[in-house]
Amino acid sequence: MSFMNLPGIKVILFAALLSQAAYGCIWDSDTLNSERARFPGIGVLISGSFARHSKEFHQWRIQQREKDIASDKSLPWHFDDLAVSQHKLGDHRAAIQTMLRKDKLVPGLYETCSNLGTFYIYTGDLQEALRWIEKALAINAYAHFGREKYQKWLVEWVLEKQTLPAALPGDSREINWMTPGFARYVARQEAGGLPASATQQLTLTTKQRADAIRGVTGMIFFADFDNPLLQEALGDLLMAGDLRDNAANLAGICYMHAALKAPNEKEKNRLTEKCKESGRTSMGFDMTKVEASLKTALLKGAAYHESVRQDEMKWIAAGLDAAAEFQKKYLVQSSPAAP
Repeated sequence: MSFMNLPGIKVILFAALLSQAAYGCIWDSDTLNSERARFPGIGVLISGSFARHSKEFHQWRIQQREKDIASDKSLPWHFDDLAVSQHKLGDHRAAIQTMLRKDKLVPGLYETCSNLGTFYIYTGDLQEALRWIEKALAINAYAHFGREKYQKWLVEWVLEKQTLPAALPGDSREINWMTPGFARYVARQEAGGLPASATQQLTLTTKQRADAIRGVTGMIFFADFDNPLLQEALGDLLMAGDLRDNAANLAGICYMHAALKAPNEKEKNRLTEKCKESGRTSMGFDMTKVEASLKTALLKGAAYHESVRQDEMKWIAAGLDAAAEFQKKYLVQSSPAAP
């Protein structure tokens, strides 16, 4: 055997490996179903096909909790219910005032700090949100299955993107392909809090990625399933890892969903590019397929939500406790309360 052309052999081997990496999976319904099986529950969170309260329910609950708070039998959780319903109807400032009022009456509760952290995110006061999230973590770092930590990191990631240059050495595709976006921020924190300028390749362990996904999906469930920031963060975590165990196709649907809900054209274009990038390792990837899959899922989610809404309107009209009826019909004992 001749070794005269060893550099040429290396080139051929590299090309072969590259061609395998270029199409690490196939984009079709079987692949999507396989990814959904490995990441159970992700599909319903992308589409909104889970039990969540209607606008009418939150209007009803505001009236009920205002009566409870005005009575001499008021309890701290009455304020939480009132504030969350105000928040869900878009009155974030009123929700903040309700929580601050509760904090004066019963100071230092985890639920108060956690809620305030969330509400301030929606008013755009991210530094104030961070302050309350840190207070919540100091009281109970493991509440909500440890989700609070990831909410803190998500806010820090957004703040970092606002203050740093658009491109840093650590943002390059060569460094970032296994841990894009928020996944890389999580990996930096898990590695001891590395700066954004760090250039080393970072990865997440299976447990670290699973914990982060659980944290973000919890936020999607309790906040807004169609929030573009949360959908992008989930997409980044699903993309993390090598081609054998990530979920690039589901990630692409997350990015497409985020693009559809983007606040402006610049963000829409950026997220659309992330969707395209997620498909570069999938044979048969087509943006029209991604969009069609997403829109089909969203229609199913909207139909399911409408059925919940009809139930809640029926319970309210009948003078029933809509919260109790919802609990009986839609939630099993081990499930979290609906948003």
